[in-house]
Amino acid sequence: MGKIVLYTNVKGGVGKTTLCGIFATYLANSGRTVAVVDADLQQSLFRHRKRDLQQNPDASLPWEINTLRDRAPEEVAIIMEGLKQLPYDVIIDCPGNLVDPNLEVIYSNADIAVVPIHYDSDTLDATQMFCETFKAHFAAKMFFVPNGIVSVEERREHLQQERDKAIELLKAYGTVTPRVKRSVVISDYNTLLPLTIYQRNAVKYAFEPIINELQKGGAE
Repeated sequence: MGKIVLYTNVKGGVGKTTLCGIFATYLANSGRTVAVVDADLQQSLFRHRKRDLQQNPDASLPWEINTLRDRAPEEVAIIMEGLKQLPYDVIIDCPGNLVDPNLEVIYSNADIAVVPIHYDSDTLDATQMFCETFKAHFAAKMFFVPNGIVSVEERREHLQQERDKAIELLKAYGTVTPRVKRSVVISDYNTLLPLTIYQRNAVKYAFEPIINELQKGGAE
């Protein structure tokens, strides 16, 4: 059977939805079968796919996407049980809060939780609060992806200190991956097209530890 992978954080603006879609395409381009579920109330990834299809209606789909919009928790519990039986991986874009009534059943069925972050204090405070709540109740293995990092700023001493503080803080909860730089190739992502070599290079080191975890007994 495949695994359930969440993209989640309570802090907005960290690139959760974009990385979720790119990760799904990265897996599909690598020959793995994958499906996506948009559980976010904003339906950003679902709407992104809809826009892409309007521009290219005859394109083949690298992965299917479904939505949990307007689903009661009882329905979501049944859906999650079905997803866990699938012979391939399912990637879920989660709501950016902790009050959505469906989150408990989604989190409790997950194998991996990918948490995009920035190094600033506000993001770290919110992420630590999220981690404490998550780890107290759920068993999914956590991966933190520093995302949208500006290389020039990263070399400044005070930002290096923030980065080092963030890494040490988050190591208590899970694995901190290599960072994803801020770049136009990420923002230009399309849910239908294969990743370009530049897009793959931008995310491959961050995704490698997550994929290694997927391959431990997961679907090939």
